[in-house]
Amino acid sequence: MARYLLGRALAALLVLWLVITATFVMIQAAPGGLSILMNPNISAEEAARLGRNLGLDRPVHEQYVQWLGNFLRGDLGASLSYAGRPVGAMVVERLPATLKLGLSAALFAVAVGVPLGVAAARHQNGFVDQAAGVVSGTLLATPNFWLGILLIVLFAVQLEWLPASGIRTIGSRGGGLADQLAHLVMPAVVLGTSTLAELTRYTRSAWLETMRQDYVRTARSKGLARGAVDRKHVLKNALIPVVTVFGVALPRLIGGSAVVETLFSWPGLGQLAVDAALRRDTPLILGVTVFVSLMVVVSNLVIDATYPLLDPRVHYS
Repeated sequence: MARYLLGRALAALLVLWLVITATFVMIQAAPGGLSILMNPNISAEEAARLGRNLGLDRPVHEQYVQWLGNFLRGDLGASLSYAGRPVGAMVVERLPATLKLGLSAALFAVAVGVPLGVAAARHQNGFVDQAAGVVSGTLLATPNFWLGILLIVLFAVQLEWLPASGIRTIGSRGGGLADQLAHLVMPAVVLGTSTLAELTRYTRSAWLETMRQDYVRTARSKGLARGAVDRKHVLKNALIPVVTVFGVALPRLIGGSAVVETLFSWPGLGQLAVDAALRRDTPLILGVTVFVSLMVVVSNLVIDATYPLLDPRVHYS
């Protein structure tokens, strides 16, 4: 298993390098250049001098080699659009908000999606099963930005139950727990809905598949109650494929929240990435990409490491 995980770690490093390289190339190929960052009233001489000071007048491959060398030394550079602030410090500052939102969305998806899938399977072809199918299909087909707008209009504008944006009430020192939870509810729900729908469907399918296994039929033939059979023989085995699906979805929840963070003005990495892209801030875009990619590969490695603990039939060699 150690050799397998080592191989996966090396593959993850390769993926990380490819993502960084592709991001760098796409940024350089995008139109606009340094002119986006500059005051339109400055002279051409001043613009050229600024470009030289930032190293942006050098060939693309030299800029890439320099950035990669600095990255290997732990230096992500300085932001071009935030008064030269260190990129690493900016990313670390925004990281807790993104983790808070992503993990809350994951908790919401698991807490609702898995029980709903189990209920649908236990009442196969009944009303609960059909309702769960309609709900999950609707959630999968609904864009999260559109759902977010609907929730804002309903709960923030019409009912005034929840705040429309931000991570806490402006003017509060840190905000109380209730205030922070109120700001978290809508972004977490919007971000977690598609994963909730996926977990519902996969849990239902896995539960029904497990119910057809011989060991479950044997347990039932011995006269065990349905609840005892479900707890002792069905639940753990049915959740094995669900864990795989959740492992794929978790990095998306943590690293793919740019639209939701922008919609709800949530001060996380997603919103920072959008701002950096609009300002053509190459060091900041690369810094966010590095951190998000690291979260994705680390979460995948954790899922790979824990999978044999859930399923003894799995052995890495």
